[in-house]
Amino acid sequence: MSLSAKAFTVLLLSVSIVSCGENSSYTAEFFNDKLRDSTNGPQLSVIPAGKGVAGEEYTAPSGYFGPQRTIKISTAFAITRTEITFAQYDKFAKATNRALPDDRGWGRGEMPVINVSWIDATAYAKWLTEQTNQYYRLPSETEWEYAARAGTKTVYWWGDNYIQSKEHCDRDIGDCTDGTEAAQPWISGRYDATPYGLYDVTSNVAEWVLDCDEAKTRSHNTTPVETGDCENRIVKGGSYTDRAHNTRLSARSALSVDAKYPSVGFRLVREIHQ
Repeated sequence: MSLSAKAFTVLLLSVSIVSCGENSSYTAEFFNDKLRDSTNGPQLSVIPAGKGVAGEEYTAPSGYFGPQRTIKISTAFAITRTEITFAQYDKFAKATNRALPDDRGWGRGEMPVINVSWIDATAYAKWLTEQTNQYYRLPSETEWEYAARAGTKTVYWWGDNYIQSKEHCDRDIGDCTDGTEAAQPWISGRYDATPYGLYDVTSNVAEWVLDCDEAKTRSHNTTPVETGDCENRIVKGGSYTDRAHNTRLSARSALSVDAKYPSVGFRLVREIHQ
């Protein structure tokens, strides 16, 4: 596999995954692209091509999370290991004279950026593309779920049963890890990583993806759904505000492209050209 063009830093980590495709193990590859000032961009994990599932036959008050479908990812891609942080987004905002998003007094730095719209997220992706000479964008819903599942078919990446403080704290259940019982996000990457090396895919903050809000259509590959109500875009995953049953990998809802919420952030895909 060739990661093209500019300099990057690579870290290899061997992990085993429960496979729903042809690979029973995978060596995770992490790297950073360099920005124009020679600092590192967000750390990325390479997600291998393969087959998997997305969706689930589950209905929540926020909507229907199905149907479950077979998906195929023909080309490897990279995705940020954590949700984009305030430190990363603030650098972009200051460089482009944009207003800094409100952190609600919870802190900035390595906290996931919140109160950013779909429009803000796509603007950051465009800036990062210009900075690195690599193509960054929001993931499609299928890419997001394929990466988050890490080869599994289960409700959560670790299995079908919710585990308190594995990646989320449900305050109604109690016995939260110290510091996570507060009704707010936490520092990105605090909990366990998935087999693909990603953090906070079922919690912390929900995440913008490319897809338009379409009641019936779901993609079976990397192509985002671009029919339906494109003034509303899908957000994936659970957040710190959700109860345990809504933090599943299939979780999805739709918000206006200019909406800003303290429970919504994003992560980015970086395309790989082989």
